[in-house]
Amino acid sequence: MAEKESRSPLFQLFSELSAPWCSSAKKMAASTIDISERLAKGAIDLQKQATAWAKDTPWAPLFEVQNTLTRQFVEGSASLARSLWQIEKEGEAEKRAE
Repeated sequence: MAEKESRSPLFQLFSELSAPWCSSAKKMAASTIDISERLAKGAIDLQKQATAWAKDTPWAPLFEVQNTLTRQFVEGSASLARSLWQIEKEGEAEKRAE
């Protein structure tokens, strides 16, 4: 309660005026992160198909490691971006609600 009383009216007014903008920016960031993650994972899947010829060659482990590291990098980057924006992964809110 003391915290609310210590806020200045100017700060409260700024918070109220910027709330819709912040909400829209968060939605746009969430959408961009989700789309970028899907595109990157699609590119990784395409790369996996393109290197399928190396299945029985000595190159196969190299391509697998590259694929795994790239996927981990994409997932880690998306997770970091979500945590910085304080947004949840698409579909996580519904899973927690169930």
